This record gives sequence, structure tokens and C-alpha cells, in this order.
Amino acid sequence: MNKVIFENNMLSVSVDKLKYLKLHQKNGGVVIIPSFKNKYAIIQHSRSGEVLYEFPRGFLEFGETHLTGGERELKEELNLESSNSYLLGQLLTDSGLISDNIQAILCEIDDISHLSLQINEGIMGCKFHSREEIFNMIKQDLIKDNFTLSSFLLLIAKTSD
Repeated sequence: MNKVIFENNMLSVSVDKLKYLKLHQKNGGVVIIPSFKNKYAIIQHSRSGEVLYEFPRGFLEFGETHLTGGERELKEELNLESSNSYLLGQLLTDSGLISDNIQAILCEIDDISHLSLQINEGIMGCKFHSREEIFNMIKQDLIKDNFTLSSFLLLIAKTSD
């Protein structure tokens, strides 16, 4: 039996009988890959005082599917709407520590003229990049977020000819 030591509407933290810390994400989450004309949105996001380059992401709300949650997060973070969304695959954050339900989602966008940033959540910029540009950002150690790295690999594996 796990002893809960912290809980809110998004997650609970507990200690199991072997005294291992466990995190349980209640509703799941999404990593959104916004796609426009064969380019993909990478945001600049301030997290704990560091600026990271990453795909947008967020928690699902109670009762949301990954697709509707991803489309909601896309609207909240970038004020963009998806014309077509696809599940690319599941991501496990750390299977020994975290129980989660995260999916990577490709969101096709037809119009980026309404792009605006959710500044109050730390989003500082957004630019659309080709796959080659994203590879170069990874090579230059600009992209180091595990969600973005694994989602980018899913994108390549599932959409390459």
C-alpha cells in the first residue's frame, strides 16, 4: 500500500512499502507538435530560470481525450487551431518513478496569422523549423527536453516515407 504524501488535482506523490517515491499523474498529458507547411513549432519556454527550446505540452483536464486536450493546449499556449490532429504514440517519462499517460500529437495548422504566446506561462517565443533545423538544434544542444526529443523521434519514425 502506498502512503500519499502530497496530492492535487493533477498528481499524487506517494511512498511505497519499499520506501520508493512514486508519482501518479491523474489525467495524463500531451506533447503537441504543431505542423505548418512541413515545418514544426518550437517554443522558447522559461522553466526554473532556464530558457528551453521545446514542443508545447501540458496536462489533460479531467475527462479530456489526448486529441481534445492537445488541441486545447495548442489554443491556450499559441492561440492556434488544428485542422487535423493525429496521435503519434505514448511517452513514458520514467517508468520506475512516474505513472503517467502521455501521448505525442501531431497537429496540422492551416493558418498561423493568429499566433500569440501565452506569456503568463513562461512562453517567450515560437518559430517554425524544418526537420533539418530541428536536428541542428539538437546537435547544438539547444533542444534537451526529453519530451521534445522523444516526440521528434516519433514524428520521424511515423511520418517518414
